[in-house]
Amino acid sequence: MIKVLISGGLDSSLLMGMLSNSDLKIETAPDMTVSVEKYGVVVASHLSESDASALSGILKRCGEPPLILVGRGPAPDYADIIRLDEGVSADELAEACRVTSLAAVDGGLVGPFDTRGIIGQSEGIRRVLGIAQKVASTDSTVLITGESGTGKELIARAIHRNSPRRNAPLVVINCGAIPGELLESELFGHEKGAFTGAHRARPGRFELADGGTIFLDEIGDMSPDLQVKLLRAIQEKCFERVGATHSIHVDIRIISATNKDLAQAVEESRFREDLYYRLNVIPVIMPPLRERRSDIPLLASHFTEKLAKRTGMEEKQFSPDAMATMEAYDWPGNVRELENLVERFSVLVDGSTVTLEDLPGHFKACASDEANDGPLYVDVRQGVNFHESVEQHQKNLILQALNESNWVKAKAAELLSMKRTTLVEKIKKMKLEDGSASSSL
Repeated sequence: MIKVLISGGLDSSLLMGMLSNSDLKIETAPDMTVSVEKYGVVVASHLSESDASALSGILKRCGEPPLILVGRGPAPDYADIIRLDEGVSADELAEACRVTSLAAVDGGLVGPFDTRGIIGQSEGIRRVLGIAQKVASTDSTVLITGESGTGKELIARAIHRNSPRRNAPLVVINCGAIPGELLESELFGHEKGAFTGAHRARPGRFELADGGTIFLDEIGDMSPDLQVKLLRAIQEKCFERVGATHSIHVDIRIISATNKDLAQAVEESRFREDLYYRLNVIPVIMPPLRERRSDIPLLASHFTEKLAKRTGMEEKQFSPDAMATMEAYDWPGNVRELENLVERFSVLVDGSTVTLEDLPGHFKACASDEANDGPLYVDVRQGVNFHESVEQHQKNLILQALNESNWVKAKAAELLSMKRTTLVEKIKKMKLEDGSASSSL
């Protein structure tokens, strides 16, 4: 077990709480004194000048382990220091402790490619992991594309975790979640007085990622004006804070992700072509869950086990017909939708086994539809009722649109390029029933 010493600083109790549920052995030195004992890593945050000076003695007495400093501030004069953003999560901090300690012992990557959190054995996910493993040891720019909920951030974290930059920060920013007028400041920082409310200078995410990796999620939502500034930052590895007159140089790796078709956005002049080619050096395409159905039992089992450990609830099993129906479903929300559904089962299903009756109505509607459907191609040599076949195909299309839109009729009509009133008439005529209890629109 890796031994971690939390030593001094204003946030020692907070750090202790963050690591309390990890598999690490945690000890503290609140008064900046400690007996002579070897530790795998020492963690501190928000040190005062005196604390930083005292910490040098602790590190020497403990065999000079690596030091992780969370946030900015004074640091001891010490070679093996890793800085993490003060917004680091508990899981990220625990992972940094594990990787840093093992790297200090072995001087490099430990064991095979670390796929922690990525579940699956299908051909699609193996192909993605093969690319990730090859690119991890390089500094090549990576663009991860795929539908929402397919695990793009997990792959980005795996690439960073297995890279030579693994001891430096991985800084994540969701470009689609921040208003365009604020995103530049978030990326590049700002100087005091640069705009109303800028009461002090603030480093941006590019500065915080110096030496490590920056993950630009939902890059397709970035405004054209900011795309120009991002292109320069990627090309030259330098930028200016908002309101500054001097450039800041950084050593970072760029990984970006989007659920949009950037090639089409380039054709429609919504995304810069030169930026697209800068980002798309190594493309990684995440397969949707419907293209890796064999992974659904593995993922469901993983999520039920994870929930049981976290909540203490009974670990659920799945009946064969329930699992078969789940495997047949198209999962528009992908792995995220599956994880949320498993959590719903853990809370609402009384027994130890999830049955077909426990599945949402639209799952059962899809299963019934699939069982009754014929293929689109029909062998007319055997004879066919034209009108019945056309009506069945219409029914299939309408059901698919309704299930895709959670039975919101206005949205389903939009997907089918028809008027809502026409769709409502067809639903009545075909006597289709809402399996999701959400048909008010």
